[in-house]
Amino acid sequence: MKKSILLPLLLLAVTFPSFAEDGSAESEAMGFLRYERNPSRAAMAGAGSALTNLGSAFSAFGSPSLGVKAGKRLEAGGSYAIWAPSINGTTNIALGANYLISPGLAVSAGYVAESFKEISLGDGTSYAPGNRIIAAAASLALTHSLSIGASVNIATEQLLEDYSVSGTSVDVQVNYQISGFSVAGGMRCLGGKVSDSSLPTSAVIALGYSRTFGSVDIALGSDADYYLSGNWSAAAGAEATFLKIAHLSAGYRYSSPGAVIPSHLALGAGASFRGIRVTATWLGCSEYLDGSILFGLTAGF
Repeated sequence: MKKSILLPLLLLAVTFPSFAEDGSAESEAMGFLRYERNPSRAAMAGAGSALTNLGSAFSAFGSPSLGVKAGKRLEAGGSYAIWAPSINGTTNIALGANYLISPGLAVSAGYVAESFKEISLGDGTSYAPGNRIIAAAASLALTHSLSIGASVNIATEQLLEDYSVSGTSVDVQVNYQISGFSVAGGMRCLGGKVSDSSLPTSAVIALGYSRTFGSVDIALGSDADYYLSGNWSAAAGAEATFLKIAHLSAGYRYSSPGAVIPSHLALGAGASFRGIRVTATWLGCSEYLDGSILFGLTAGF
């Protein structure tokens, strides 16, 4: 009986807090599958899934066709984030790697561990719910300009020590590049229902442009999602890299009320040296995400 009372409260506590204008809660399950794991893309508010110069270490999370476009044989990375500190203060550790088997084939893998603030169970004990994701992806170059990829994310929500729910989602993506321009399209979070709720499935289209102006490298990206739930979201961002060392990023995402990732501003800064890239990101101008921070490090070999 006690568990039946606690579970709805835990679900509310650990679910990403997106609500429609009329106050009704968004019913999509496992919204954490849509959190941005790539530090460079997070600094552009999640835009840039068509860009190949933002790294391939995290391509198993949402951009599987980019692994084969990697500039390094092996790229690995990790990130640490605190999401929505004013709501539930989720701490998030993500690891990812991409390996270029041949010029036309790459494989990627990733792991995510999320922890929430402890919740009192009412009997003098407490428990910290958590989420886990194991991801794997493969990408194939069909031509010099065209690549395809698919990834599988196996997710688990551990709501109580002896109660959890699991789900599996699939991402598919096609990417085409020519003369600095890139376009990508596909589906995110394809999968069955979890606890009678659908996954945050969406159709995605993304555009990108990269060019060098003297000692400055510019990358522009825009992404748009239309969710099967009827919600939508669009993001645009830019990154400027100076002397191949320091980079500054900014982006904004505008989402419909109830979208799993709400509207927010993103600002980022970092540096690169001998294949190692460090990025710090701040998210703001959002009722739910205000004050969220993300630190990431990737290395290519």
